[in-house]
Amino acid sequence: MAKAHLILPNGTTVNIEGTVEEVASLLTRFEKVSKKPADSKPTNAKKIHSGQLGHANNGREGLHTPLRALVSEDYFRTKRTIGEIRAKLEEQGHIYPIQRISTPLLRLTRDRTLRRFKEGEGWVYVS
Repeated sequence: MAKAHLILPNGTTVNIEGTVEEVASLLTRFEKVSKKPADSKPTNAKKIHSGQLGHANNGREGLHTPLRALVSEDYFRTKRTIGEIRAKLEEQGHIYPIQRISTPLLRLTRDRTLRRFKEGEGWVYVS
């Protein structure tokens, strides 16, 4: 069962719980609604490259924050495959394809927050 917690631009809080497909579908709908032009004044927000971890310019949380939270919760105390990490993120409402998760994990490896080892066909990550 997947869960998501959203705060809409008007301040409304939305909690979604359902299958991965249901949650992903609803998140897509909310994303389309939030991209419509608003009647509010433009902000002077600094444009940030969308590839930066945790700083997507669309107001959504990036992968950096939830991955760092897993590190601080000692989730990586034991070896974890990227599939296990994706499933854990989905439990918390962060639904991303595996391809999107691999780059932030590599960055956490390069800054020595995590270590990774080749096991079989893929990598495992551990702190």
